[in-house]
Amino acid sequence: MLSFILGTSEFIVVGILPEIASDIDCSIAMAGNLISFFAFAYAVGTPFVTAFLSPFNRYYTLLGLTAAFILSNVLCAVAPNYFVLIAARIITAIISGTVLSVSMTFSTEIAPPQDQPKVISWIFSGFSVSSIFGVPIGTLICQAFDWRITFAVLSVFSLIILLMLRHYLPNVGKGARNNLMSQFALFKSVRIQFGMMMVICGAAGSYVFYTFMTPFITEVLQVPSLEISLILSIFGVATIISNLASGRIAGLGGVKKMPIVYLVQALCLAAIFITAHSTLLGLANIMLIGVIMYLQNSPAQLHFLRTAKLEKPDALSLASALNPVSFNTGIAIGSSVGSLIITFADMPYIGIGGAVFALGAMFANMYLLRNMTDIRKRASSRAVMNLHKNMV
Repeated sequence: MLSFILGTSEFIVVGILPEIASDIDCSIAMAGNLISFFAFAYAVGTPFVTAFLSPFNRYYTLLGLTAAFILSNVLCAVAPNYFVLIAARIITAIISGTVLSVSMTFSTEIAPPQDQPKVISWIFSGFSVSSIFGVPIGTLICQAFDWRITFAVLSVFSLIILLMLRHYLPNVGKGARNNLMSQFALFKSVRIQFGMMMVICGAAGSYVFYTFMTPFITEVLQVPSLEISLILSIFGVATIISNLASGRIAGLGGVKKMPIVYLVQALCLAAIFITAHSTLLGLANIMLIGVIMYLQNSPAQLHFLRTAKLEKPDALSLASALNPVSFNTGIAIGSSVGSLIITFADMPYIGIGGAVFALGAMFANMYLLRNMTDIRKRASSRAVMNLHKNMV
């Protein structure tokens, strides 16, 4: 339930972007920066704040962070202008990333080892469910009342969840101190670098378009605003399919299967420019983009963990954060580029910008696979040489 609220808070701006822009008297492009700043703050702030809070009691830390999350959403609801709203979203982003990181540590306390992966998957599933229910419901509230009421209702439900956390979670005491700075040598790995580049470009490709999906549907495809909530719900179902298929891809070869995925993503994003003249084709293409959107998640996560285990085992905790950090970096870049595109060109061109990023992800993926092949060849050569020496 907590991750559901976190996901709704993060993604709700996509559904109510036009209303926010109109109320605080800014352009759609400027309002899109709310998503860029959120993602950038999430990516940069989360590891450092999580490391700083690691020595403290995790139970009270989570409760305190959730209370701060409620206050940050209240600040969004009452923000008098654009700059206060930007500041409120930055605070919300840093808190959200840290809340998610701390909540994951409770899986070892509330479930036996064999059930811990299931608990973690349930926590992550809250974000997918928020796309189906949270964002469309928030959009309906915005259309019926006001976008500020959406954040007020979100704050009320967050308070209810805070009380449930206080009642049900165990007081597990202090967490283990984790010296994050000493693990940064992991970034020297070429496999980590290109893995992060792959995720960043893949996410940027999706969010060049996704940030402005609502105004694109209403203004370009001419879909009535009252139908937006239904479309967002169907899109949310597409993203759940994407998450489930992502796990399947991870079990069938992982990053080895991703070049074709990124190629299809590039073609679908480029097709936005072509299908912009047809409501039916445009919506069908958007749903296909939703199915592709999160296919990289599980393969990339496994790649980072396996690389850390091979090259720097003491950096596993940092490696586990690389996928969400890279993804949110991509969100920040993609939404910023999308803002520039719709400022200086027609809105359908956001598909072309997204396609360029998707191709960048494909090339990063291909270079990564080549590097992995070279490493295996060198390892095999060394094994043969050692065997020859032993025989001699």
